[in-house]
Amino acid sequence: MQVSASARRAPWLVFFGCCVLSFLGFGVIVNTPGQYFSTLRAVFHVSQSAVALTVTVQMLVGSLMLLVGGKILERYDSRKVLFFCVAVVALSFLACSVVTAFWQFYVIFAVMGAAYAVPVLLAPQALLSNWFEKRLGMVMGIALGLSGLAGALFQPIVVAWMSTLGWRGSYALTAGLFALIALPCTLLLRFAPDKSRGEFAYGHDEEEHTQKATAAGSGVTPRQAFRSWAFAFFVLSMVLLQIASGLVQHVATFEKDMGLAPLAAASVVTGIMIGAAVGKGSIGALLDRFNAVIVVLTYVFFGVAGWLIILFIHVPSLATLGGVLAGIGQGYLLVAIPWMIRQHFGAGHYAQIYARAALVSNVMLALSTGLHGVLYDVTGKSYLLSFSLTLVGYVVATVLGLVAFTYKRTRLS
Repeated sequence: MQVSASARRAPWLVFFGCCVLSFLGFGVIVNTPGQYFSTLRAVFHVSQSAVALTVTVQMLVGSLMLLVGGKILERYDSRKVLFFCVAVVALSFLACSVVTAFWQFYVIFAVMGAAYAVPVLLAPQALLSNWFEKRLGMVMGIALGLSGLAGALFQPIVVAWMSTLGWRGSYALTAGLFALIALPCTLLLRFAPDKSRGEFAYGHDEEEHTQKATAAGSGVTPRQAFRSWAFAFFVLSMVLLQIASGLVQHVATFEKDMGLAPLAAASVVTGIMIGAAVGKGSIGALLDRFNAVIVVLTYVFFGVAGWLIILFIHVPSLATLGGVLAGIGQGYLLVAIPWMIRQHFGAGHYAQIYARAALVSNVMLALSTGLHGVLYDVTGKSYLLSFSLTLVGYVVATVLGLVAFTYKRTRLS
């Protein structure tokens, strides 16, 4: 079949739009709120926990939004949905720049949490799954890998904005960033190819697609998936791996407790972000080409080795190397598991199936940072129990994820 040039470009335009959403969404919304904490605490005379609670509210509301996010993307024009969501995010940042009382931040961050969940936490995986039959791991890895790069990039950028424009100006500039860059890109993000326009997913082969559809289970309904042992194992794997994600926020404090200078301690966290960019950006392409079990075990080995180095070695250069390795290991959670869910249950209702898994995972992420803080306090200012849970969680999550992926699925009524 002759495919027009515009139809051939369509998957790559969707890929570009997903990259922008991931880059700005994770880089700004997820990774930079902490830069405002000390300033807001001083300006509004509130506690650190009160400021941090704004992020917890945002994440919990965002997680709840994933309950319906998959259905919304499937049922309505994804371009309109994503345009509206990104517009609300931009307006939320603008509202942050004009608050007059601290309680208003809770309202704004709750609204932002509801708005950012679909375009940032769900859309990249769901849309790329529909638009790419081949190289799915590669494009998913690159798009999600940009989040780690953005995390390392936007931290100093936001600090510079606050230094020159103040915290209100920084929020306003962030609003402009989403309005001018992310908002137009949503117009590229159609949910799936339109065959009536001659569009197909990249790498589509009709005969091969027919054969693989049955094997991959593209007809699996969300209800069938949710009642399967494999789905439960995937979700539990994500929950256990979020223990490590929550510990990342405490690494700088841990290293300073171990005697590292503040700058050296911060470099370990930067190493984690850089490693995350490398891990997420590379694991997808390897999953496309090599045995998935071997690829996952390799990245898990890097992750476990990294956390062990951070725990036991407190030489700045080696601790930073440990951070890089720990970050590389995040590729398992953020790329490999979404990829394995897609391969196991098929593309038919991937948006709804993955959204439910991501909901539970993100609730755990919202709680895990506070969990490590509580463990630190009750164990006499020690992170040993947190590191132990992280390492055990990695091992158990690996076993569960690989068992779920390799287990022959049987459809449940």
